[in-house]
Amino acid sequence: MATQDKPYQLTYLPAAWQDYQHLDGSQKVFVDKGLARIRILGMRAGQPLAGELSHCHKLKNKRLGLRIVFRQVDQQIQVIQIVAIGQRADKRVYHTAEQRLSKLKKL
Repeated sequence: MATQDKPYQLTYLPAAWQDYQHLDGSQKVFVDKGLARIRILGMRAGQPLAGELSHCHKLKNKRLGLRIVFRQVDQQIQVIQIVAIGQRADKRVYHTAEQRLSKLKKL
């Protein structure tokens, strides 16, 4: 577990970084706060997902309809990977996260 002395390192899938770049100012405020929480708490931040994303967690903002989907990359080191950032509408962010992770498995 991370402590205040050793926060988790965050990495992004390239497409997740592009998700972030396309957010407007108010959306970035929520995401930045969420990322700070993930950096401190790691996988204890947010709620676990199910199905194909059962190894991922999410942070959500109902008012904005945004979700941050993230996973721990390696149990030995404290690296959390941001998989997708986006709207929940029609579960779009979850489908995007599944597609991105399935592409990684094929590499």
